[in-house]
Amino acid sequence: MDSPYLQGSVLESPVGLVLAESGGRVNAMTVSFFSEVAHHPTTLWVSIATRSYTHELIQSSSRFSLIVLHEKQKDIAENCGSASGRDRDKCAGLNLYRAENSFLYLPGAFASISCEVRSARPVDQHTLFIATILSGESDSKTSFRRHLLTTDLL
Repeated sequence: MDSPYLQGSVLESPVGLVLAESGGRVNAMTVSFFSEVAHHPTTLWVSIATRSYTHELIQSSSRFSLIVLHEKQKDIAENCGSASGRDRDKCAGLNLYRAENSFLYLPGAFASISCEVRSARPVDQHTLFIATILSGESDSKTSFRRHLLTTDLL
């Protein structure tokens, strides 16, 4: 994947998807800037470019799903990181399902996590969304695999 974000990265990091929806619109965006913040209350952060379609959807809904991908899901990361959701429906090719709490999840992913935005902090051309983790699922069949890493995409 030819990306200035990946080429300029200092450390390898896990790769995931942020699934955001609002007003009947849904988008999936590849991310590598996310992490758990605290265990009590369970909290994570994710950094999203302010010009992105995903940012617009999160701002509107104050919620998103974080999907942590494993090493065999490189094609998903590349597909969802190669174009804007404004131009192409990136979710059409994904086998998404609704969890009991109505958040979108991806079967077979390392983990799928439901998040509600607690606060948003501007950082240059990005927003750092700090979110409460409401619930999540992990696929025990993928537990022998490792996370997809940014270096896998170079």
